Amino acid sequence: MFQELRNMRLRLTLYYTLVLVLFTSLFIGFAFYNIFYADGFMLDRELKVNAGQVNHLNTIPELNDERPDKKAPDGEKHADELFKFILRDENMQITNSSFQYQAMFQRSQELAQQSWLNRKGRWDTINLDGIEYRIYSVPFHKNNENGVVQTYCNLTMIHKFISRLSYVLIGTGMIAILFAAFIGWWLAGRAIMPVRLAWQRQKEFIADVSHELRTPLTIIQSNLDVVLADQTGSIKDNINWLQNAYGETRNMSKLINDLLLMARIDAREIKFDHNEFNLSSLLKELAFQFAPLFQNKSLKFSSAIEPEVKMHGDEVRIRQMISVFLDNAFKYTPEGGSVNLKMGKAQNNAIEILVADSGIGFDESEKDKIFMRFYRIDKARSRKQGGTGLGLAIAAWIVNEHKGTIQVSSKPGDGSTFKVSFPKT
Repeated sequence: MFQELRNMRLRLTLYYTLVLVLFTSLFIGFAFYNIFYADGFMLDRELKVNAGQVNHLNTIPELNDERPDKKAPDGEKHADELFKFILRDENMQITNSSFQYQAMFQRSQELAQQSWLNRKGRWDTINLDGIEYRIYSVPFHKNNENGVVQTYCNLTMIHKFISRLSYVLIGTGMIAILFAAFIGWWLAGRAIMPVRLAWQRQKEFIADVSHELRTPLTIIQSNLDVVLADQTGSIKDNINWLQNAYGETRNMSKLINDLLLMARIDAREIKFDHNEFNLSSLLKELAFQFAPLFQNKSLKFSSAIEPEVKMHGDEVRIRQMISVFLDNAFKYTPEGGSVNLKMGKAQNNAIEILVADSGIGFDESEKDKIFMRFYRIDKARSRKQGGTGLGLAIAAWIVNEHKGTIQVSSKPGDGSTFKVSFPKT
């Protein structure tokens, strides 16, 4: 089973990772599309806009006589000057430019000539000394002057930027995938946790049931073996053995009924019938029913029940819950002890039910364990008294379904107090 859960976790992690890989790939693909295509479109538009701006300047900038450094390409030295221009007359002679670059002047002359002849703008990509340039050429007519405006930019810088950005995107994507695998493993563990807990609970449940059923069956078989071995004795002679066997069948019947109830609880097959009922009358009836039991065991039983308290809930289940607390008080309070039942309204009209006894009690560390299935503080004594270890678990389930809370206080040898609070209905 653990191997199956581990395989399930690996599959879930793989699914989570694949989903993120898909989204990361789409994101990177979309980013590259915008960089290579949208950016190219924007670049061409900027070249065209700059050409228009140069063409409409009232005063063309003076010719820059600074020559490019031979050790540093044009674009690298003047990286801040992304867009540059060249003005030519109708004879394709240069009248002005933003930068002196003879190789560009020579190479762009043919492009300007073609643009002048076709009477329309054109974009071209050229390579000069290992550096790519994007150049836009367009004819102009202004104040009886004709010519061609050319604007260009260094593509190498842009390509370097794109290359660096690509490394960043790919590196970020790889880190994101590794992070996704880690988070996916953690999320998968969280996702299968209920399955693991359910399987563990089922395993413990089966082990507990096997143990709980084995004990009464062993006792029944042992007592009946004694009876069957006595060939000459009558039923009266073996009445003690038969009564022991009969008592264990009753305990086993109660255990099976509780097990069936817990199975229905786990399967959520039990539906509560919520109606308004008289809680005071219910508790008085239970007190009347349990009084003879406490009296036969020489227990002092007292009750303080506020009259005419109405509650909205499942009357049958509330009766079952109170019976569990009273039954536990009866079982674990020695002769001469006391049991007290109280019910009344607290702050905010909350209903409080309290069952206190002077029984054996239990240690503070066992408060959270007593509501676990099959948990019993003194297993030998509990089994002898007919306990199944399921009563408090059932009571806690009933309280929880009614949106209530349970508070427990106890000390070894000083008894226990169970206080149940139900919110205002």
